[in-house]
Amino acid sequence: MLHSAGALLIQALPTFFVVVLLHWYLKSTLFQPLEKVLEERHAETQGAREKAAAALAAAETKVAEYDLKLRAARTEIYQEQETWRKQLLDEQTAAVTKAREESHAQIVAAKADISAQVDQARATLTREAEALADQVVAGIMKGSRN
Repeated sequence: MLHSAGALLIQALPTFFVVVLLHWYLKSTLFQPLEKVLEERHAETQGAREKAAAALAAAETKVAEYDLKLRAARTEIYQEQETWRKQLLDEQTAAVTKAREESHAQIVAAKADISAQVDQARATLTREAEALADQVVAGIMKGSRN
């Protein structure tokens, strides 16, 4: 049995060497280049992912800057509108104050004019009343002499 096992082993040696040689050949011609290609692909994919992540971060930064600038522009516009509104309100207040002062001056002038007219009318009425009183007295005196 040992003899037949030795003979079997000697017959299997060429097959063993062929399998080892085939293993070495496949490893050097097929598997190593395949691993190299897979590693390169993985590196390129990882690089593309890193570039995409960097581009995304840059885009997010630009969006944040845009939002900040937009907020600043809106704030500036609101401040300009508020300044304009205050200026308009001040102008309206000044116009109303001026109109009140003018109307007050007109009222004072009208009161003074009316007061002068009343004084003049009283003086005129007083003279006319005295003249009528004198005529009445003269008429009564004339009538009592008769």
